[in-house]
Amino acid sequence: MGTVDLHTHSTFSDGTCSPSELVNKAVSCGLQAIALTDHDTVEGIPDFLKAAKDMAIEAIPGTELSVGFRDRDIHIVGLFIDHTHEGFQKMSQIMIKRRDARNEEMAARFRRDNIPITMEELTNGNPDAVVTRAHFARLLIKYGVVKNTAEAFDGYLDPSAPYYVPREYISREEGIKTILAAGGVPILAHPLLYHLSEKELCFSDLKKYPFICLGRETATFQFYNQLFLSQELELIPDTEAATTDQILPLVKNNLGLAFLPEPMALESLAKQEVLQIAISEKLPLRHICLVHDHQHPLNSGARELKKIILGERMD
Repeated sequence: MGTVDLHTHSTFSDGTCSPSELVNKAVSCGLQAIALTDHDTVEGIPDFLKAAKDMAIEAIPGTELSVGFRDRDIHIVGLFIDHTHEGFQKMSQIMIKRRDARNEEMAARFRRDNIPITMEELTNGNPDAVVTRAHFARLLIKYGVVKNTAEAFDGYLDPSAPYYVPREYISREEGIKTILAAGGVPILAHPLLYHLSEKELCFSDLKKYPFICLGRETATFQFYNQLFLSQELELIPDTEAATTDQILPLVKNNLGLAFLPEPMALESLAKQEVLQIAISEKLPLRHICLVHDHQHPLNSGARELKKIILGERMD
């Protein structure tokens, strides 16, 4: 299996390379595939696809949407989207207009304190570029206000800073629906930044994230569906797996949250490949029994299951 990069930005948002330069760099690095996922826009996708047309690399059209969640924003990457989809184009324009209004107000606040940041400088002569706080950070470094990006964000661009202006975000549900309507696959971007493992979630919170579960015909699905119904919620998984062992790889690839037997996840938890999230509601015990004929030997899978069941009884 080759190496891929499914989260990149170009000069159409806060990247430093044009879409064609990204493709050339990906090819020179030996990547088999690369996705362009600029913030809230797909304006760079035509150039991106054109540059990759005759290259030995798969170019994946994508985006990264900023959506509201609780008292902050989170980012959702959409891969394999139809960048010409009318509904997506309309939503993108709404988000860009809101972002532009925020950026103009932030630039004005800096100018009032004699830091000469303008929208022309922020877009670097590209009026189609989607300006992010990273653009402000670069100019603050350029003018000698700060020494590095971390200092820019901590002192000037953090939500607690006087120059920060909050944006009006679309909801998480709107973002996911928009990506799905455009034929894309929604994925939670950089999930470790949100520190979900440090928070105790309730069942209603779980509805706000992509959810992975076994198929509806399984007893496991019925168990969790009854659990959701007891909280007056409906279990509607975004991804259905055929077997339990398929769930962990999906979680590790940031496709959603899932309930999983802890022994199956211990190694990944130790490697910090996945996070364990506390649930505020008390989860009911699930009783499992194994019935077998002592006159016939168990296969390897059944023997492992027996060890797990007996081990939990001894604990």
